[in-house]
Amino acid sequence: MKTVKDLNELIPTIIDMVFDEPEIGSSCYEQDEEGYGCRYDEPEHNNICYEKDGWYIEVSYDVSGEWIYDPGDYWTPPSEDLRRAWGEVTEIFASYTDEETGEEYEFTEDELAEMESRINKELEDF
Repeated sequence: MKTVKDLNELIPTIIDMVFDEPEIGSSCYEQDEEGYGCRYDEPEHNNICYEKDGWYIEVSYDVSGEWIYDPGDYWTPPSEDLRRAWGEVTEIFASYTDEETGEEYEFTEDELAEMESRINKELEDF
């Protein structure tokens, strides 16, 4: 049976999958009634799924971004460029099924804490 150590060895692979072309939402700044600036995020929801050698890992995460919009003019078309992006894991699930015995083990929230923490660290600002 696989252990939490085995699970944590997959973290770099999972992080690579998270950053493989995620959908990125938007963010805007507005002033509230007292004149303070507030940021409102409209994140895009993303999912990745890793299925290999008895592992099943699913990560759901939201990503927002700050975009620079150029409406264009007569000579140049409109464009949008990503200035920066950030995100956060919303849900994570991992299990391992022993292919010989068919025995399945679901990892607990505490056992997934390291993976979630490392993914969130990478998603803070990319």
